[in-house]
Amino acid sequence: MMMINYHIEYPWFRPVVEGDEIQQGEIVESCPIFLPPPDLDIQKQLDSYTLKYEERDVIVMTQSCDLVKELGKIKEVMLCGLWFYSEFGETGLGKDKLEEIRKGRKPEYHILNKCEINGFKKEFRVIDFRKIYSLPIDYFREIVKTKSPRLRLLPPYREHLAQSFARYFMRVGLPVDIPPFK
Repeated sequence: MMMINYHIEYPWFRPVVEGDEIQQGEIVESCPIFLPPPDLDIQKQLDSYTLKYEERDVIVMTQSCDLVKELGKIKEVMLCGLWFYSEFGETGLGKDKLEEIRKGRKPEYHILNKCEINGFKKEFRVIDFRKIYSLPIDYFREIVKTKSPRLRLLPPYREHLAQSFARYFMRVGLPVDIPPFK
């Protein structure tokens, strides 16, 4: 039987001190996210609504190759909501489900390790794939310049996050499943 050593040091994060270069797995705290009003009526003139925002912690989900500034491949960046472990009970799922998330049994969520980097210490965090936002890329670049320093997820954890995100969206519900074997 193979024993796994969970005490090997392999960094999950690195600090990004300044600039507007963005990569998948970049964490931006208190990012302004624009929200449509709950009473949005398609029959009304849209210019009669007031645009509101909330500050939310988010993680960049757009692939790094699409975020290269000089290539200008995208117009908007895709973000997912991010919760601290201690806040997670407020999402309605409850802290007792974190082990299920860690094992990948809750595909709508992904968990990040705690960060122990001096000046960046953070507890475990949970990404909610059901909370997806997008912002114009140029606007987001201006935001990240003001949010330095920030943390960036490193490989292979960044790729593991991308795989979890893809797995959540590629699920296929079958109209008729194979009956259970008895």
